[in-house]
Amino acid sequence: VDGLSLAYLPGNDGVDLRLTSYDSPAAETERALRAAADKVREKVGRFVYGEGDDDLAALMLAEAGGRGDTMAVAESCTGGLLGMRLTAVPGSSRVFVGGTIAYANEVKIRELGVDAAVIESQGAVSEAVARAMAIGARLRFGSSIGIGITGIAGPDGGSAEKPVGTVWVAVDWRGELRAARAVLPGDRGEIRWRASQLALDQLRKLYARDEDATGWTARGS
Repeated sequence: VDGLSLAYLPGNDGVDLRLTSYDSPAAETERALRAAADKVREKVGRFVYGEGDDDLAALMLAEAGGRGDTMAVAESCTGGLLGMRLTAVPGSSRVFVGGTIAYANEVKIRELGVDAAVIESQGAVSEAVARAMAIGARLRFGSSIGIGITGIAGPDGGSAEKPVGTVWVAVDWRGELRAARAVLPGDRGEIRWRASQLALDQLRKLYARDEDATGWTARGS
């Protein structure tokens, strides 16, 4: 569109799409930007979770609260980061009930009920373990939502089959499960943050019943 530009700004929370208008009166600029934003939403709407400074953790807490849901987490590679993000939101205690940092396999087995045979056969970083962690979190804390995260944040621990950045996340919403795999780019801190974002986005998609949206696509996935 004449007088408008669209910038793509990738970051840890996803990709920001920034519209900029040039050389137009304020009223015209506002109308043009709104019209352009509507067109962008027509194309990529199911991938969009907010505008401006919207935070996915805060948005998911608000959505869960509005539905009467409660939430618990089971984290391995993120080490409590998702719980930290959720509890940083004022009023989160109305929805978030607790979490388990299940870093060692023994803790996954003892505290979350993950089958040791599954870990032995498929590895701790696998869909089956992520699903079992999500289920375990929901059942242990008596919440309606359980979120499980397991992965390899690096810089060591990767393999040809499961390189550094490989994560599995799962969401159990009242017994309905959704899981996703990604190989996330970045350093250890970036991978952990992006894994927490991926997990929240799976809850968003489960609420939206959006089975086609891909979230963090990644090399090797």
